[in-house]
Amino acid sequence: MNNSDFKELITTNNLRALAGGRSFERGEEYNIAEASTYTPSSSGGKKTISGTDIRTWLELQDPKMILDMLMVQLASDGRLREELVLKITKEKSACIDLTSYRKGLRAAFHTGGFIDYDDMSEFTDGIDDELDKLDRLLEEGFATETMQLCEFAFELTDKALDDCDDSNGYFSYIAERLGALHLEACSVAKPDPVQLARRLFAIELKASDMEFCCGATDNYKEVLGQEGLAEYQRLAKAEWAQAIAQGTTPSRVITGIMESLALADGDVDALIAIKKLTLTSANNFLDIAEICRKAGRADEALEWAEKGLQAFPKNTNSGLLDFLAEEYHRCKRYDEAYRHYWTQFADYPDLHHYIKLLDYAKKINRNQAARDEALVFLRKKIQHDKADRRERWGSAADHSRLVEIFLWEKDTEAAWNEAKLGGCNDHLWLKLATVREKDYPLDTVPVYQRMVEPIISRMKNDAYEEATRMVKHISDLMNGIGQQAEFAAYLADLKLRHKLKRNLMKLLAGV
Repeated sequence: MNNSDFKELITTNNLRALAGGRSFERGEEYNIAEASTYTPSSSGGKKTISGTDIRTWLELQDPKMILDMLMVQLASDGRLREELVLKITKEKSACIDLTSYRKGLRAAFHTGGFIDYDDMSEFTDGIDDELDKLDRLLEEGFATETMQLCEFAFELTDKALDDCDDSNGYFSYIAERLGALHLEACSVAKPDPVQLARRLFAIELKASDMEFCCGATDNYKEVLGQEGLAEYQRLAKAEWAQAIAQGTTPSRVITGIMESLALADGDVDALIAIKKLTLTSANNFLDIAEICRKAGRADEALEWAEKGLQAFPKNTNSGLLDFLAEEYHRCKRYDEAYRHYWTQFADYPDLHHYIKLLDYAKKINRNQAARDEALVFLRKKIQHDKADRRERWGSAADHSRLVEIFLWEKDTEAAWNEAKLGGCNDHLWLKLATVREKDYPLDTVPVYQRMVEPIISRMKNDAYEEATRMVKHISDLMNGIGQQAEFAAYLADLKLRHKLKRNLMKLLAGV
C-alpha cells in the first residue's frame, strides 16, 4: 500500500474521527466534498474548517504522524480494522482467518436464554451487523470463505430459533438475506459442483424451519451445472429408495425434493407414483386429480377424484367436491354436479355456500328451484338448531343466516322481517339499521339504542367516544321525526344509569 493509498484510506474512512473525535456508525458513508465543517471559537472571530481543508492539511503532514493517529483510532474502530485486514490479506494473497468471523457469528446468534417478542428486533440487529461483515468479505473477493460462513450461520439460525418468539418473522428476513448471500457467494466462488450438490442436499434434508437451500435444483442450477444436478438427483433417489425399501413413509422433505425433480423432468407418471404413497387425506387425491387434469388426462383425473370421495365420504375437502362438480359438468352429468354443490351447502348452510349453489344452478337453469329448496332447508335447520340449543344451553339459535342471505339479495324488507321474527347478530342489526334509517327512522332508533349499552360496557375511552357518536346519531334521527322530548328523556335516563363514568359524562355533555 503506497502513501497515496494510505492517505486516501485515512481521509475517506476516518476523516471525521480525526477532525471531530468520533468514528463512523455502521453503514454510514462519508463524502469528503460534502464534509461537515468544524468551526473553532477564538477571540478574533470564527473560521470555518471544511473537509477539503482537512484533506489538504493531512496531505502535507509527515506520514508517521498520520500513522500514529490511525493506530490510535484502530484500537477502537473495529470496522476500520476489519477493512484494513481485508485489504492487506487480499494484497498479499493470504488466507482469511475465519476464526474471528465464526466467533462473531456465534456470539450474535447466542440467545443466552429465551428471547421475548419485544426483544427480537434488537437481537436480530446484532445478527445483521455480522452479516454486514460477510457482505464486505464477499465484496473484497473472498467468495469461498463467505460461502463457508453462510453455511455455518445456517446451523446457528436453526439453533437460535428454538429459543425465540419470532411471531413477527424477523428470522425470515435473516434467512432470506443469508440464502441470497450464500447463492451469490457460490456463483462467484464456483466450488466443485459435486461437493456443492452434496452439501446442498444435506442442508435441505435437515428440514430447517427456515428452509435453507430449499429448491436447490432450481435456485442453484447454474452453479451446479449438469454434473452437480446429476449428483443431487442421485442422492435424492438413493434416499427415497432407502425409505421405500424399509417400508417407511418418506419424509416430507425428501417427498418434496422428489416431486420437484419429477416436475422439472415433466414426468407425470413419476409424480403420481410419489403422490400415491401418501394418500392420507382427500386433499392428496385432489392433488393427483389436478396433476392429471393439467396433463390433459381428464378421465384419469375424474377417476382419482372419485376415489378420494370414496375414501373420505364425510366432511370431505370442499376443493375435491368442486373438482368433481366441474368434471361432471364437463361430462354433462349435471345432476351429479349439482348434488356436490348441494352437499357443501347442506354441510355448511351459510352465505358463501348458498352463493356457490345458486351460481351453478343458474348455469343449468335451476336457480329458482335451487333457491326455494335451499331456503326451506335452512329454515328447517334453524328450527332444529333452536330446539337443540334450548335443550342443551337454554338459548335459541337466531336467523342471522337468513338475514345475511336476504341482504345479499338486496331484499331489505325480507331481511328486516326475518330479523324481527328470529333475531340476528349485532353486526347484521347495525347493517339493517343503516340501510333502513332513511326511509324508516322510527324502526331503526331502538336498534341503535340497544347497541349503545354493549359499547359502553367495554369501559374504555375509545368505547365511550364510539357510544357518544351513536347517541348523537340517535339524536339526529329522533329530532328529524319530531321526537325531541323522547330523545331528551332517553339521554337523561342514559346519564342517570352511567353517572359514575366521568369520562363518558364529559362526552355526553356535548350531545
